[in-house]
Amino acid sequence: MKNPFSDFYHVPNAQELLDIAFNRAMKSSAKVSSNAPIIIKAKKKEAKRIKVAIDELVERILKIIKMVPIINELPKFYKELASLLVDIDKLKLTLGKLNGILPILSKIEREYLSKLSRIKEPKEGDKIRRAVFGRVSSIIKKQNENLVYLNNIRGKLKEIPSIDYTLPCIVCSGAPNVGKSSIVKQISSAKSILIQEYPFTTKKLILGHLEIQRRFDSVKLQIMDSPGILDRPLSERNNIEMQAILALRLISDLIIFIFDPTPACGYNIQSQINLFNEIKRDFIKNRNIQIKVVFNKMDLASKEEIEYLHNALGLTKEDYILTNALTGENIEPILLYLRNQFAEPIKIK
Repeated sequence: MKNPFSDFYHVPNAQELLDIAFNRAMKSSAKVSSNAPIIIKAKKKEAKRIKVAIDELVERILKIIKMVPIINELPKFYKELASLLVDIDKLKLTLGKLNGILPILSKIEREYLSKLSRIKEPKEGDKIRRAVFGRVSSIIKKQNENLVYLNNIRGKLKEIPSIDYTLPCIVCSGAPNVGKSSIVKQISSAKSILIQEYPFTTKKLILGHLEIQRRFDSVKLQIMDSPGILDRPLSERNNIEMQAILALRLISDLIIFIFDPTPACGYNIQSQINLFNEIKRDFIKNRNIQIKVVFNKMDLASKEEIEYLHNALGLTKEDYILTNALTGENIEPILLYLRNQFAEPIKIK
């Protein structure tokens, strides 16, 4: 489905909202006969300004509230990912505070329009309109912190990838800096991934696509680049790691687990093996998910390092793919494996 936060656009701050509303109000004009008494003209003119200003603010605040989907109604993946990226309770409270001022604004409009209808002198209309603008300004400015907060968090939420639940999703997993991003870049449409030689370059879920041709049709695969995960208790993992775990747990139909047999990634072989065993044990239990093992950095890995890793995992040479993801060397076996896996229609979770 489309990222439910994709329509979460720029949220103006309090002063921006007031400037828009008051400028539009002062430019508005009421329909009144040129022959009408001055007092009637004053009432109509100021009533129009008050109504335009408050209606504009109410409409824009409602639009801000409606830009944010109801979190509890989202699919589990989006709901849990949003809760990792932002404080959901604070988000709900912020939206509630904004919603709470709408009846207050409407009450001010009714109250002052009633006062305006009873004025005896034209200049009293200007005073009433100024009083309305003053009260409204005070109310809106008290919401500035909430408006700024919403605008600050929207970038994180808009970056959530759009997942198509009708298509297979392949999640690339492993420790930081083992080459996950390079492999996703090589085999999918996600060509703009930043590759750096230090851990946790990938700080969010990135989605690319790969089209597999079958005998009579084709199928589009979703290839996800996930942040690196460290070998440590779940309670000690940060939000970056938890995004990867969430993808493995909720949306993966196949996992490509990538090892770095060399010391280059900064994480020893045993910690990578522990992580691999954890994923097999905890994230695919009771789910029919295949894991394909890739040994990356074949240009750096010695024969002894490769043999040690495949012996430690109890694998044969047919059980893993040896590649150099950075240059694209021996990437074709990964593509061939995916073609074979999805040669026939599969049942998606």
